[in-house]
Amino acid sequence: MTTTLTKQLITQCLHELPKRIQEETLKAANQCLVDCLATAYAAYGEAPINMLRKLYIDSPTTGASTVIGYGEKARPADAALVNGAMISLQLFDDNQAQMRGHPSGPLLPAVLALAELKDASIEEALTAFIIGYEVECRFGTILNPSHYELGWHATATQGTLAAVIASALILGLDDHTCAHALGITASMVGGVRRNFGTMTMSLHSGLASSNGIRAAQLAEQGFTADPEIFDGPMNLAEIFSREWSPDLLEKNLPLWGKPFMIVNPGATFKLYPCGRPPLFAVDCVIEIQEKYAIDLKDIEKIQADVSFLYPRTLIHQRPINGLQAKASLQYCIATTFLDTRPTLKSFTDNAIARPEINALIDLIEVHVPPHLTEDIPAVRKAPFEQPVKITVQTKSGKIYSATVPIHKGSPQNPASPNDLQQKFIDCATMHIPLAKAKTILDFISQPNAKVRTLMQLLQV
Repeated sequence: MTTTLTKQLITQCLHELPKRIQEETLKAANQCLVDCLATAYAAYGEAPINMLRKLYIDSPTTGASTVIGYGEKARPADAALVNGAMISLQLFDDNQAQMRGHPSGPLLPAVLALAELKDASIEEALTAFIIGYEVECRFGTILNPSHYELGWHATATQGTLAAVIASALILGLDDHTCAHALGITASMVGGVRRNFGTMTMSLHSGLASSNGIRAAQLAEQGFTADPEIFDGPMNLAEIFSREWSPDLLEKNLPLWGKPFMIVNPGATFKLYPCGRPPLFAVDCVIEIQEKYAIDLKDIEKIQADVSFLYPRTLIHQRPINGLQAKASLQYCIATTFLDTRPTLKSFTDNAIARPEINALIDLIEVHVPPHLTEDIPAVRKAPFEQPVKITVQTKSGKIYSATVPIHKGSPQNPASPNDLQQKFIDCATMHIPLAKAKTILDFISQPNAKVRTLMQLLQV
């Protein structure tokens, strides 16, 4: 009897992948945890988060799961929704090239919420996280490039699949129940790139995380759906991708966890709070200014040579608020010239309104050279892995340029553990004392420590 693709997927995730997790895999997941908690603190107190809290967190608060920093209790799915939006709001959260999205934002909140419910340890939680991470990244290699090109946001779509698998692991669902959870999830996935640069972009992570929990908990109660959602006509992958064929998943599944994608190629950790594609240009500007210290008043023209997908993705050429600015190539270039490097303060509404910013944006031309068009198969396959070149032409006739093939923070040019700890301290100490931030970092490093205690420690 032929085993369906959906059954093969579940067998791999629930039974085979947990056996392959090693110490280095857990260490990589721990780095993602540190990074995510940093970005959550960076969003603490922001208006979109307070709107979500007002709508989803009951007062007086009740429930098993905690909202990061606030200490409020809620049902797991509701806490995960707010926490997911917090982690992703500042666009400071990690990225993964093969996924074409942000892996931790839609996944970690589901893991934390249910681990708290089940009184699991950090190591138990990270085990589920690693397998969810594998799901979303491996599906990125199967569904793309057309999934992303059609306008889907992988963080929302593939992230929901990751969240439901991780939730199934923590809840201990059997194969049959997990199949129904996947089927339920298929009617919950969504999220379009048109919402980049808005509050809803970060909500994608919250919804993905929340829906993964809801689907798993509904299935646990006996709620039904199609249990073979990756098989036959109208299956989920066929709807999402022009490249899809059943063979793609069947041939790919045996590779999962050999090695885990969280280890190789690994995550991209951001050192600047903006989208990943602008990071190449940011590094270019930093390199140019460190070498040449160009007087901004002498700049006549700035040209950015980028791949074809940049202008289609970074759609806010002249942003009007901080969220749009984070997804604007022109703004990220301009603010790097002005601020030396982008910081959280670079993306406030006051910073966006600086006259000097608009003056610099007027000088920026985004150019797609012939070797970076979608007609080149390697470029279409990996549009955000291509080098970015910034050229500055001055009024005095001099020309300066820099090309960055691999930006700082990517797996090939990685952020160090010290970089990530400093990022956590920088973000956390906006709201808590330094001594407490260091205590949290020490606690996170203890695999047998309880997630419940961690969530209490995070309270501002």
